[in-house]
Amino acid sequence: MVKKNIITTQVIEDVVNRASNDRIPISDLVDAMESVGFGLAIMIFAFGIIIPLPPPFPSIISIPLVIFSTQMMMGYAAPKLPKRFAKLSVKRSVLAMLVQRSSPYIRKVERILRPRLAFMTTILAERIIGFFILIFASFILMPMPLSNFIPGVGILVISFGLLGKDGLITILGILIGLTGVTISVSTIFIGVEAWHYIKNLF
Repeated sequence: MVKKNIITTQVIEDVVNRASNDRIPISDLVDAMESVGFGLAIMIFAFGIIIPLPPPFPSIISIPLVIFSTQMMMGYAAPKLPKRFAKLSVKRSVLAMLVQRSSPYIRKVERILRPRLAFMTTILAERIIGFFILIFASFILMPMPLSNFIPGVGILVISFGLLGKDGLITILGILIGLTGVTISVSTIFIGVEAWHYIKNLF
């Protein structure tokens, strides 16, 4: 029996293959993901955050995550893009590269995902998960030290959990994101304290 993939980027590949222009509207991308809920949309944008990019690209990419996480908190069944963002677009080549680079990692993740801790897949749990994603995406949006990578990884792991209905992986992603937020806040606090200490010396 052929194993059915838990995570699929086929809907994204279809959008890329159907595109006749060099740029693809983000609205087309989000509309294509509607049938698979928030997991795939969050995964794609999270990959965009953890791939090394110069500022302000990580902050820009985090904006849809802020929108989607807010929609999760409000009880939306699938991501919806506000009209003001409907005309934004991404290069077809960039999207194709993102899918190509993410595919090997996705195949590895599929081997460990399985439905478990079903209480993390309820409507209430999804709203709480949206709250945590909103926190992590907000930290990425702000220009804070070490604020991008670890919260981004946390969001990515959460998206895997959502796609695989794997509550354990979702909880792991939340813990990773909280670790990143804690490190960022601690770094700022230590920096401020060090500045005051040096200032008092002189």
